[in-house]
Amino acid sequence: FGHRDACRHLLALQHLQLLVWTGEAEVSGIRLRSFANAHKIRPAPAGLTATAALVRQAAVATFRQNALDIFMDCPSRERAGWLCDSLFAARAEWHFCGDNPIERAFLENYLRPAKFAGLPPGMVPMCYPAEPLHGQFIPNWAMFLVLQLDEAKRARRLPAAWRPLIAHRVRGLVDYFRRFENESGLLEKLESWVFVEWSKANDFVQDVNFPTNMLYAAMLRAAARLLRDPRLAAHADRVRAVVQAWSWRGGRFVDH
Repeated sequence: FGHRDACRHLLALQHLQLLVWTGEAEVSGIRLRSFANAHKIRPAPAGLTATAALVRQAAVATFRQNALDIFMDCPSRERAGWLCDSLFAARAEWHFCGDNPIERAFLENYLRPAKFAGLPPGMVPMCYPAEPLHGQFIPNWAMFLVLQLDEAKRARRLPAAWRPLIAHRVRGLVDYFRRFENESGLLEKLESWVFVEWSKANDFVQDVNFPTNMLYAAMLRAAARLLRDPRLAAHADRVRAVVQAWSWRGGRFVDH
């Protein structure tokens, strides 16, 4: 089986299969060690139905497994701190714990470096700490960083001393995306892994992608608040108006 302590380091499993190639082996004392968020969870709201209580119980278990020192993708295969996911995990942390220390640690990782090696100027990694293999990044996830910084600053707790760090990071991203604006103000032909979601929608991410531009409008509005720049808010309104004019068809938004 290998090292006698190997089982202690497994974080999650569905099945465990032990193989003995030659000879005989006796296996005993297999255990699964729990790694989970230890912060005190707020009591459940009064009056929850039995079904809602079960849903909340599952949500707490999911949160505790995926919120240790940073927010993780999952507790077994991919223990990485991805943007976008982090916004929703941070909301859960605030709801369940009444504070956001893990979110602050997560965001500080993105704010402290002056720049990120292997990426274009102003861009941030799609997950961090990590190295950008082949220089790949998700521009959509970088926009979610601005949304999360804005929401955390307004609705949760961020150190006041971070203001210049936030301004530097947000300004860098605004300058990066400006290079891809077309004559209508929409983003066109973005670089690297343009990602919307794991669905057919991701077959339509080039050249002008409406979901990405909707996110861009939200990012510009968040950046306007963080940088106190009304020009960015005005640009957000223009992007939103163009998306509505071109994409709203027959009671729904369409792409391509």
